[in-house]
Amino acid sequence: MAGTIVLKAVESFIAEIAQLLDGTYYVSLTATTVDDEEPQLLTQEIDSRRGVSLDEVLAVIKEGVYRNKIPFVE
Repeated sequence: MAGTIVLKAVESFIAEIAQLLDGTYYVSLTATTVDDEEPQLLTQEIDSRRGVSLDEVLAVIKEGVYRNKIPFVE
């Protein structure tokens, strides 16, 4: 599991999932944020794991998105 990551406003998440030859899965979760200093997008890996079950894949995604969610502002 990745260490503590501090992200600014997350624009989007990308989850990559692949089934491995042994039947387990690889999952990688990345977040895209906007750079405060320059007009560019930054991509940062939040978590990646291999050899996990499909339930663990979903847990990694849920945990990563929940941990980095932005409160809704009206």
